[in-house]
Amino acid sequence: MKDETKIVPYKTGKGKQRFMFRLYVGKDDKTGESIRIKKTGFLTEQEALESLLALKLQVVKGEYEPVRSKNMQFKDLYAMWLKNYKNTVKESTYVTTVRYFNDHILKQLGNVFLDKLTVLKCQQAVNEWFIEAPRTYKRFLRYASNVLNYGIDIEVIEKNPMSKVVRPKTPKNINSFHDFYSKDELKKFLECAKSYNFKYFVFFRLLAFSGMRKGECLALKWSDISFKSNTINITKSVTTGEKNRLYLSDGKTASSIRLIDMDTQTMNYLKEWRTIQQKQMLQLGYNFLSKNNFIFANTNNGITQVSKPDQWNRAICKAYNLRRIKIHGFRHTHASLLFEAGRTIKEVSERLGHADTATTLNIYTHVTKDKKGETAEKFAEYVGF
Repeated sequence: MKDETKIVPYKTGKGKQRFMFRLYVGKDDKTGESIRIKKTGFLTEQEALESLLALKLQVVKGEYEPVRSKNMQFKDLYAMWLKNYKNTVKESTYVTTVRYFNDHILKQLGNVFLDKLTVLKCQQAVNEWFIEAPRTYKRFLRYASNVLNYGIDIEVIEKNPMSKVVRPKTPKNINSFHDFYSKDELKKFLECAKSYNFKYFVFFRLLAFSGMRKGECLALKWSDISFKSNTINITKSVTTGEKNRLYLSDGKTASSIRLIDMDTQTMNYLKEWRTIQQKQMLQLGYNFLSKNNFIFANTNNGITQVSKPDQWNRAICKAYNLRRIKIHGFRHTHASLLFEAGRTIKEVSERLGHADTATTLNIYTHVTKDKKGETAEKFAEYVGF
């Protein structure tokens, strides 16, 4: 039989060139069906050629064992897909994806055999995900579909039943949004936080007056602060990796790396906190005179766990019987008050480090109100504390 195998280039969805090949390896002894191997994702033609030759050698020696869909469960295919996926994304993205599968996708589909996976079964799974997480169920659907598409690529299955499901429509009221403070609520919260714990107060004041993400705030070092120019340089974010490992990652997007102006009062609170922190850490045996130290270091002079601010928030709200918003709600609050203080969509987008103004519009259209004012100092003047 003439060998018609060719290595061919193709473009990914992001326009990058990759190489692939298909290899006919004979017929299945039990079913009589043709067996073909499809391999994609090679960075170079040489890399694809080496893989092709290795497979041909396996076939010639009779060592090749085709992957079969019978007796293979969805979780088995997922494990194969995951090995390839891990090398294509950031560690934090990988960890989040694994959590989606463990908490949602595998609970519905993990033990289902691939040859028994129907559109009806997929629809039942999607309906369950919608009940569990109406705002994010589409992510679970997309990831499950990616696994099944991978199964098609390696010719374990012929079709992706997930592609035919009907997507439940998110009710309009699900988008009602209250996860931000009004000016008066923020003032009350910060007054209570200041009485409760000065470190916690400075952290939440910084979130509310800068619009930083929680991870960005926890990643700040004193070297990122300029008291001379009243600016903060945001370049890193605390990220959780595998086995809950904490590390500093680059910004979420290129726009996340930014220099922002701050009001004088917030900077004064930072100066006050630095003096307090130096005394506290020196008592623990750490030299906190260096600018290389974290502003919100833990008692071991390391990165504070990303779950800690939520604990601080809950403690303050419980102690003073306050309405509690999520940590990310302080970022929403900053945007809300910026709009009220007269800032434009473009200005708010740049300050928050959004990749484009569309992101700002999609998230914050609910808080656009009357406009009044300019600059970081104007914002602080408007808030009034």
